[in-house]
Amino acid sequence: MVDKAIEFATKVHDGQFRKGTKRPYIVHPIEVGDIVASMTRDEEAISAAILHDTIEDCEEVTAEELARLFSQRVASFVAQESEDKSKSWLERKGATIEHMRHAPHEVQMIGLADKLSNMRDIDRDYPVCGEELWNRFRMKDKEMIGWYYKGVRDALRESFAETPAFEEYCLLIQKNFE
Repeated sequence: MVDKAIEFATKVHDGQFRKGTKRPYIVHPIEVGDIVASMTRDEEAISAAILHDTIEDCEEVTAEELARLFSQRVASFVAQESEDKSKSWLERKGATIEHMRHAPHEVQMIGLADKLSNMRDIDRDYPVCGEELWNRFRMKDKEMIGWYYKGVRDALRESFAETPAFEEYCLLIQKNFE
């Protein structure tokens, strides 16, 4: 199932790049899958991690299609990790933080892995780009971006306090936003 998820995500993310870079987008979902695989052997959770942006970022992908191709559980995890792009940035991010507090553990894991991957990108690019880095994002205010990542951290602390992925996430937030 994981190999099938990699193949599917590679196909639907073809031609996409990480914001403001020439890095192929597929690097991000593969990294998210690897981070989740460091926390569980659950193939559906790992597959959902790899597919986590397909509904949100690939117009042709639906939860129904993911349920048909993978499983209802995979589709549910991906759907819960997807944001409603019709809402403002602040509304979307506030809803994500609140959802992470009470989401199923697997969805929390995927959320942590997604945000850790993003923080690794920020940590790698910030020393090179400086303050210009924030112009890549819809929300260009470093303080607001920091508010979001700190909010996710606080929402997930109880579930992941002793895990290496969470500890790395906290260190990267501290290094880049505090």
